[in-house]
Amino acid sequence: MEQTVEIPVNVRGVERSFGARVQASQYSLRFFIDIDGTEVIFERDDAGEFRAILPEGFGGKAPDREVITAIIEVLQML
Repeated sequence: MEQTVEIPVNVRGVERSFGARVQASQYSLRFFIDIDGTEVIFERDDAGEFRAILPEGFGGKAPDREVITAIIEVLQML
């Protein structure tokens, strides 16, 4: 079952909000977040830290690293 949540972040003094599809998989959650047209998957790695995964075969401009870091900081508080 998927749910949608809003992830509010502050990047360089600008408030932004990203809609995230949340997918439960076995014992963890995956967050699918559209960042400026690119769907990025956020999930925990083996050490329990969140990582961002770009789509397979992605060849475009990577999303802003500061935005990704800000999203990870919010997800870690959940």
